[in-house]
Amino acid sequence: MAIRRLRPHSIAEFLQYKELIRNLVIRDLKVRYKRSILGVFWALLEPLVLMILFTVVFSIVFRIKVENYPVFLLCGLLPWKFFSSSLSYSSSSIAQHANLIKKIYFPREILPLGVILSRLVNFLITLALLFLFLLAFKVKLTPYLLFVPLLILLQLFLIVGLSLFFAALNTFYNDVEFILEFILFGWFYVNPIFYPVSMVPDRFLSLYMLNPMAVIVHSYRNVLLYGQGPDVGQLMTALPVIALTFVIGWMVFRRLDYRFAEVL
Repeated sequence: MAIRRLRPHSIAEFLQYKELIRNLVIRDLKVRYKRSILGVFWALLEPLVLMILFTVVFSIVFRIKVENYPVFLLCGLLPWKFFSSSLSYSSSSIAQHANLIKKIYFPREILPLGVILSRLVNFLITLALLFLFLLAFKVKLTPYLLFVPLLILLQLFLIVGLSLFFAALNTFYNDVEFILEFILFGWFYVNPIFYPVSMVPDRFLSLYMLNPMAVIVHSYRNVLLYGQGPDVGQLMTALPVIALTFVIGWMVFRRLDYRFAEVL
């Protein structure tokens, strides 16, 4: 059987469909908050409620001693929420747009990308909430905040790679969506979200930091809460993993996208 040659889409080709991308992002945001009284304020309320619950459970009950624990939590919860919600919703993005796929041609990557960009909008909104807490807890803001766009970009590459991978597979096997839920549930606990990296035993730290989300969460916290630059060594460890994830996700998606219309 002949191997299908993968032709990368050019940036110019994606720009031709910028209106479609914009409409998908707007539609996704509208559907998410449709018939909701609070609307987009849910993007702020959800992490706020989680922060309160986690503060009670881990700071008071389990007595994890971390200064400014509510802000500490938000620095981990917000990037994780962006990551997990992007993967969860984008995994079913192909099947949800079956009629569109059957009617017109466009780069199929646009569908999960539209979901990711809508979650990025939510993430940026919640960052405003985080900055309010930073000011309320009198956390000093430093020039290292300039690293935030870089961390967002790295996280986007990781999310896009994984989203393309799971979206492609889920189009053929609906079990993938359920398997992803278990993966995200377990992945949450191997990220320094409600505990500091210092609690990880030294003998496991190198292995632990092979998890790119752990590096990203820890870097957000260093930049936003502690006024430090990201750990260069950890970022250099995470970069190849993120790049490989992106390439594999893209290749799997491109290998399968021509069959989407057949199975939907």
